[in-house]
Amino acid sequence: MKTFRPRNVCHVSSRVHRLDPRQESRCSLALVMLLGLATLSVMATTQTLSAEDTKTIHVYSLR
Repeated sequence: MKTFRPRNVCHVSSRVHRLDPRQESRCSLALVMLLGLATLSVMATTQTLSAEDTKTIHVYSLR
């Protein structure tokens, strides 16, 4: 059983602009670098906050 489809309807995939492999690899590299930078930023912030928290906590050693 066929479904009715008008002749002037185009597939969306044929109209999508694809990047060439060089541009695609550049975009992928840029995305990886941005994610790495964001990860480093979060790690540095977490380390800074945890270092500030340890200054206010007094730890007593039991002997």
